Amino acid sequence: MNKKDIQIRELKLAEVTLRENENGSKTIEGLIPYNSRSEDMGFFEYITPSAFNKTLADGADVRALFDHESSKLLGRVKNGSLRLRSDEVGLHIECDLPDTSYAVDAYNLIKNDYNRGMSFGFIPIKEKWEVQEIDGEERDVCYLLEVRLLEVSFCVSFPAYEATTSNARSLLVALNNVKADELSEEERKLINEKLRELQPEQTPSTGAVPGTSAEEEKRQDEQLQAFIDSLNKK
Repeated sequence: MNKKDIQIRELKLAEVTLRENENGSKTIEGLIPYNSRSEDMGFFEYITPSAFNKTLADGADVRALFDHESSKLLGRVKNGSLRLRSDEVGLHIECDLPDTSYAVDAYNLIKNDYNRGMSFGFIPIKEKWEVQEIDGEERDVCYLLEVRLLEVSFCVSFPAYEATTSNARSLLVALNNVKADELSEEERKLINEKLRELQPEQTPSTGAVPGTSAEEEKRQDEQLQAFIDSLNKK
């Protein structure tokens, strides 16, 4: 198993709450908890309190998305609509929603308990791996010491990303606003290897992200290839 890769994690028991502000605007709040053992992913994982320190210190322009859709931007650090704050509990996320139809949809889906799913995409930078006894078995356990946070998503409907093209497009969404020349040589190598691994030789007819039109699917394929080509030129 390649233990250092682009990762997307779902928070199945995400603490997602809503707030209506005095000016009529609406805010989604979420939490990525620290020191909480993940579900069994073939290994177990803990996010440590230091994991997002560099992302926050660098003022990285993290984006908030509706179900990993880059065209449905809910907020971003750059304009202040997305705010990230870390304490001993976890990474607190506040996202002031724009005045768009899909933002209204996101708010109502959460409000009416249709979809409270939340996930985040990141590149692991520093990890610590141990073998621990869990439920009477020796299991691999990963501690994320430092990661590069790329995006957070609300209203996540299909977190498993089982189809090959869905995997590739999900990674593309996470990297959509990252320029190749902003990545280190090691990060470019890891991303390129993963995208090559996930990119199918032929796009399967059932591999599209649910709800994706044929035209949008073709555009995503072109973006994916362009991103791979930009990495190969480095």
